[in-house]
Amino acid sequence: MNELDRYRQFGQKIEAFLRPASFPLAIKLIRTEEEIPPGAKRPAADFRHQNFVCQNFKIARNYGWTIAVTEKDCNCKIARTFYGWDPLTPEVQQFAVQFTVGLYSKDAATSNKWTDTLYTLKENYAGIVVSPLARTKVVPDVIQIYGLPAQIMRLVQGYLYVEGGTMQFTSSGRAGSCHEGVIKTIQLDLPQVVLLGNGDRVWGGAEDAEIMFSSPRGKLGLLVEGLEATHQAGLRYPIPKYMNYSPGFQDEFEQRAFERAGGTLVKKR
Repeated sequence: MNELDRYRQFGQKIEAFLRPASFPLAIKLIRTEEEIPPGAKRPAADFRHQNFVCQNFKIARNYGWTIAVTEKDCNCKIARTFYGWDPLTPEVQQFAVQFTVGLYSKDAATSNKWTDTLYTLKENYAGIVVSPLARTKVVPDVIQIYGLPAQIMRLVQGYLYVEGGTMQFTSSGRAGSCHEGVIKTIQLDLPQVVLLGNGDRVWGGAEDAEIMFSSPRGKLGLLVEGLEATHQAGLRYPIPKYMNYSPGFQDEFEQRAFERAGGTLVKKR
C-alpha cells in the first residue's frame, strides 16, 4: 500500500465509524506551486475571485473537490498574516486592534492578549492544498473532521483510548479552522477540538451545530486505531440510545387521561 492509499483508508474508516455529513479533509502546506496536484481548483482562476481560507474548507468537504490556496487566492487579512503572506507590520497590527476592539475586546490591551497567543507559520509556504481525506491527492500535514458534538466526542474517545489522560486545548471562539485547525495543530503536534468562530460560520459556511476535530499527521494512525477499538467495544455513532424499558405515566396524569376519555379507555386490572 502506498502512502496516499494509507491515508485514504484512514479517511474511509473515519467516514464508516462516524458517518459525518461532510468529507474529512486532508490539508498539506506546500513550499512551491509545483506541489499542487493536477486538477486542483484555484479560487482566483476557477472561481474568478479571491476568497477566505475557511470557504475552501467548506467547498472541499461538501463538494469533494481538491483546492489549492495561495496568497493570490486569499483576501482574508487575518489568514494572510497567519500564513506569512503579509508581513506583520505596525499597520497590520493596528488593523487587528481596530477590528477587534468593541467587537471581541473591550480595549486595545485586551485585544493584545489575544494576539499574543496566536500561532503563525515561521517558514515560507506558497500555500495549502485541501483534499477530501478518503480520496486525497496529497499526503496531509493535518486532518480536519467537522461534525456534531457527539461525533467529535467519539474522536476524543478514540484518541484517548491509545494516549490516555485527557485532551488539553484552548479556544478563543474565533480564527478556528485556518489557525487552530491548521497552524496550531501542526506546531503543537497535538489534536485539537476547535470551536468554529464567526468567520467559519459567516463566511466559511459552518453550521450552528458543527464543531471540528483536527489532528496532525503523526497522530492519525493511533486516532483511527482507537476509534476502531472503541467502536468494536460498543461506543458507536449514531449513539445507541437505551430503549429497552416499559414507559408509563405519572399517576396523576394517568388518572386525568382516564377522566378525559369518558370511560372509553379500559383500566388496567
